Amino acid sequence: MRLRIGSGETWDIKVEQADDGHYYFTKGWKDFALDLKLERSDFVGFTFDDNSTFDVTAWGSDGCGKEYSFPHPYVVVDDDSSEDELLEQQEEETNVINPKFVIVLQRSHISRVSICKNYAEEAGLIGKKRVFLEYQPGGYRSSVALDFRSKNMRLNKNGFRLDFAKGWRDFRKATGMHFYRTYSFEFIPWKGVIQVKEV
Repeated sequence: MRLRIGSGETWDIKVEQADDGHYYFTKGWKDFALDLKLERSDFVGFTFDDNSTFDVTAWGSDGCGKEYSFPHPYVVVDDDSSEDELLEQQEEETNVINPKFVIVLQRSHISRVSICKNYAEEAGLIGKKRVFLEYQPGGYRSSVALDFRSKNMRLNKNGFRLDFAKGWRDFRKATGMHFYRTYSFEFIPWKGVIQVKEV
């Protein structure tokens, strides 16, 4: 079995069944967790691709996707290859990952949801007044106000605060989102919307 992150790096791993009947990652898990600097409060999602590989996405306790930097694999240069061909080859190998964050919907999210800074920057939300949220499945879409650093709101640890505000409560009710379930918020650039899904 292998674990693969969005940038394409993989780790070999063993899956074993314990006496309690549950399956666990064993050999290779420690290296994977250390390389990705996983912490107890992180949320990790696994999608099995039917080819002995789990695609893995990890989010920090703030709901933002964890960022990793690994050295780019060496590119083998063929003396007959032009610079443009090499650039095309590298671009084809690069996976585009849309900005995404994940929350467990809590009672504190009744009327607002805070957005972490790196997500807001990557999705181009800073300076905007409104954004469209689209719930999947179903495609229900609604405009929600963005509230940046309200004076009466507590700032997070890095001095930044941006919330889904007016319109969030109505969106949450209209889509039937449930407390204590996990939802992802993925910015879809070509649609110009934030797609909300239960994960």
